Amino acid sequence: MHKPSQVIPSLCEGYVLSKGTKSYSFKDTILYALGVGASQDSTDPEDLKYTYENSEDFSVLPGYATVIPDLFTNFMSLEDCPGMPEFNVMRLLHGEQKITIHKPLPANATVEQTAFIKSVSDKKSGALVVLEIATYDAEDHSPICNNQTSLFIRGIGGFGGTKSSNQENIKFPNRPADFTYTKLTTSDQALIYRLSGDYNPLHVDPNMAAMGGFTRPILHGLCFYGIAIHGIVKLACNNKPEAVKEISARFSSTVTPGDTISTEMWKMNSNTIYFKTTNMNSSKVCISNGVAIINYQSFSKM
Repeated sequence: MHKPSQVIPSLCEGYVLSKGTKSYSFKDTILYALGVGASQDSTDPEDLKYTYENSEDFSVLPGYATVIPDLFTNFMSLEDCPGMPEFNVMRLLHGEQKITIHKPLPANATVEQTAFIKSVSDKKSGALVVLEIATYDAEDHSPICNNQTSLFIRGIGGFGGTKSSNQENIKFPNRPADFTYTKLTTSDQALIYRLSGDYNPLHVDPNMAAMGGFTRPILHGLCFYGIAIHGIVKLACNNKPEAVKEISARFSSTVTPGDTISTEMWKMNSNTIYFKTTNMNSSKVCISNGVAIINYQSFSKM
């Protein structure tokens, strides 16, 4: 297929990256929970509801919404888009992620999914590509969740067209966080998390990591995003995953397996939490602009 010399937005926006049906089971949801560090303390009864299928209130963590679609395959499918020039996939950065949960995620399901390019914006040094992925229950066609993924592809900017406005940074309250969730990631965290579908070698192969400019493999952004979500559910939602309606955040620095990360949360009003996650080893914020929309009516006690 002939590739253009630069991005052609009109041939990108609306382009369907994938469409299909898939099934998953409780085994997949448990594997995901283990991948984001649930039940590292096997005696923690609150985490068993995500890692033991015979738990009385067995549930699925909201972050599982990010792995129901095969995001890595969709990322790679960008190369097939007729409006995209040739680009080095190692120069693709996952900038932001937003999930919208329409109903509690089922532990066993067959789903229908469509992924398409929502928008392409010129950032001069690269292209900002926003993907939208809708997931429906194949049985009754009711919506389950949506993913909105913002990607920055370095080196293919300067094509003109729409220039996206920079999103304002969240102003966190000048007071201590209402909740703080600290997690020590394990040295094998990426090896476990990748089994939920993101097989990008950048996260396990030292040679591929070096090609990406890293001294060693880094943790998947959606892994520590999932760890932050687990903390929000556990501390801010009284361990009720059904309370989470929407979570958005920006990836701002890397995490290496074995690092300790700390997520601070501020309750802003009756249904909004601001949060950020800091890599305690590097002292850098790795998740910024975090906003969680919570339905506190789903439980009576904070």
